[in-house]
Amino acid sequence: MDIIGLALNLAGAIIILRFGLPPRVSESGMGYLALESVDEGEIKKGKKYRMISRIGLILLVVGFLFQLLEKII
Repeated sequence: MDIIGLALNLAGAIIILRFGLPPRVSESGMGYLALESVDEGEIKKGKKYRMISRIGLILLVVGFLFQLLEKII
């Protein structure tokens, strides 16, 4: 179970590293070149990044729990 936990932690960390919300992604859909435009593509991209980064966080927590259970049992 310890190795499974480590693998989940690694996968979660890589996902968060890759899909953590960078400053160039606007969840509000506001464009940088226009003053008050809403870009639906940016809204979808922001939601996608947020969902995938949450999956990465969940993998980190589950990996930690696997490692904790290995030490307790």
